Amino acid sequence: MSYGEPESDMQLLIMTPASNLTSTLYQILIAMQMDQNMTSEILALPPEDQLLFIESMNLNSDVQSIDLEDQRMLIPEYRINKAIGLYLPPFLLLMGTFGNIMTFLILRNKAMTRQSTNLFLAALAIADSIVLFVGLLRRWLGDIMQVDIQSKSDWLCKTVSVFGYSSSQFSVWLIIAVTIERYLVVSHPLHTSRYCNLTRAKRIICLIALLIVAINFHFLFTVSVQEHEHGLKSCDSAPQFKILVTIVWPWIDASLYALLPFVLIVVFNTLIIVQILKATIWRAAQNGPLINTANKRNVCKDNNIKLTVMLLSVSFTFLITTFPMAIVMVFHSGWSRDIETVPLSVMAQRQLIRTSAEMLMFLNHSVNFYLYCALGQKFRNQVWKTLCRRTVSANSNLSDHSQHLYCSRVKGYHNHNKSTCFDETNL
Repeated sequence: MSYGEPESDMQLLIMTPASNLTSTLYQILIAMQMDQNMTSEILALPPEDQLLFIESMNLNSDVQSIDLEDQRMLIPEYRINKAIGLYLPPFLLLMGTFGNIMTFLILRNKAMTRQSTNLFLAALAIADSIVLFVGLLRRWLGDIMQVDIQSKSDWLCKTVSVFGYSSSQFSVWLIIAVTIERYLVVSHPLHTSRYCNLTRAKRIICLIALLIVAINFHFLFTVSVQEHEHGLKSCDSAPQFKILVTIVWPWIDASLYALLPFVLIVVFNTLIIVQILKATIWRAAQNGPLINTANKRNVCKDNNIKLTVMLLSVSFTFLITTFPMAIVMVFHSGWSRDIETVPLSVMAQRQLIRTSAEMLMFLNHSVNFYLYCALGQKFRNQVWKTLCRRTVSANSNLSDHSQHLYCSRVKGYHNHNKSTCFDETNL
């Protein structure tokens, strides 16, 4: 995930009438003292040909800055990118913030805190919220106000870089930890209490956090606010660390955020699915009546499989939504080096690809709550209990009897389905 590269020269501009391009081109031709007949012929060209003509001219930076907006307004990719950057982030911010807050509150409820998986998922909600506010909110405000707060001062540049990269990588490795824990549960069910407990989960979360922060600590020294032409400032690599930040680091970040997690999650998810299939086949092969203890064991296995399916959906959602960003991160350093030589149409296509990949990535940090609700029955019931309790407490004279009835059903469901089986990670 990228937090430090300057992107001011890639910002989109609002579309203006095509006549402005002709007017700008006319001013350029007059400034160049072009022959009147030649000027008339050039101005009679279609807007697309006028754009190609301007791009083919070796103009100085002052003239280029004059016609830049008019060139961009003819490129559909720029206009699509502008719309995505303006309208999608607030939706993801609202959806993700609400979901992550609700997830944390539900998983820190007394009925949920005894399970190690819930501790990982509660930490994941915090990490996802940081990613949305440090990454997505900053990006959206930058598009609206045309100012990146990260470039306002050195300490903001360094702090945002450390928190941005650390939170996104921390989020990913929490998903890996949950995936590995789920594999241990399905492959060694008799040792669940030893592998999956709160003490071990807390130690793993702290260890992951410390390692991730240590890896990204270098941003306190390797990046700073750099001043470019025309007084533009950006949070960029310090001159002595340019190779590390612009060439080496994108590969490290891509490996930590997507490539290595992709391999690990695919491998462990495959092993989990194989174990579930084996258990299902074994159970289907059993004949004859089962004793009560066996029935209870089967209930536990059913709950275990449901939770496993839910966590598989979380990890597969991560794979689908973040892998495109990993590819873009690898190519982005090369794109930055030839930004002055490629046509504007190619720049527009690259930026649209990058923005689309970023929005998919931020979507991954916004949807976990809704996956838990859709696939986790115990989590969903706990959400309803919390919402009903808050609604009833806010209005003691509530007349909607159906809501009271549903709340009673949710509460009764848990009492009716209590079991003596031991599943430390049931959700």
